[in-house]
Amino acid sequence: MEKNDAETILEIYQSVCQSDEKQKRLKSTTFWKLFKIKSRQKRLIEKIVMLADQQGLRLSVKSGDILGEERDDDWIIISLSIDQPGIVPLHFSQVKTPTKEWFEIIKNRKFESEREVESYFIIEILDKLGFMYDDIVIGYPLQMFKGVQKMMAEADFALFRNEGRDKKDILMVVEAKKNDKGITVEHISQVQSYAKELLPSYYFITNGEQIKVYTFNGLLAPDECVLDFNRSNIEEKWNEFYGYICKEATIKRKDWLLKKVEK
Repeated sequence: MEKNDAETILEIYQSVCQSDEKQKRLKSTTFWKLFKIKSRQKRLIEKIVMLADQQGLRLSVKSGDILGEERDDDWIIISLSIDQPGIVPLHFSQVKTPTKEWFEIIKNRKFESEREVESYFIIEILDKLGFMYDDIVIGYPLQMFKGVQKMMAEADFALFRNEGRDKKDILMVVEAKKNDKGITVEHISQVQSYAKELLPSYYFITNGEQIKVYTFNGLLAPDECVLDFNRSNIEEKWNEFYGYICKEATIKRKDWLLKKVEK
């Protein structure tokens, strides 16, 4: 007897739950064959997404393409969905919007090194997000393991809840890169590895041109890129950017994350 789509989704869900990473990857062609979909019509894709959502699964495409429009050799990433706080409601957080003059300065600045990205871009942004001098550690050392070998690393920025330096009070990790190159998978993996050691609520990485913001999900589910935009669009994106990673929002999500991890 052939399985229907709901039964197929249930089997995938059980497979994801049993995996160590709580995630499964399938080639696009393999994934759609499971549902006997030859022509990726919008209504069929929406049906599969709805069934996955009802089962507590999140579907994404490795390349970043829209689900259903990806290449046949691309990968469909299937992971557990987790309920989590969204951005801080704007009427509650009272978004602090910088002046037009500030946005113009930030959009037109030239950065000649990674250090200039840190000093003239990231520091400026953290100030506008509500982080105080005592919240910020520049060059935060951390101990990591590569296999069984112990190694020391350094996060460009670690943002704390207060002037205390307890690891459980880390709210966010920020990594800077030179702006003469794009942000690569290796760059993202680097800051992800820091996040696994420091357990922030968010991390973001920027080369002074592109800004990518990720939720850290505490190994409950794969991390998720929630914002990806260029510096030229920072004014238009500010409310959303602020709503995710202002100090108030990072505290809210860190408290939620600690409760989830402790369960």
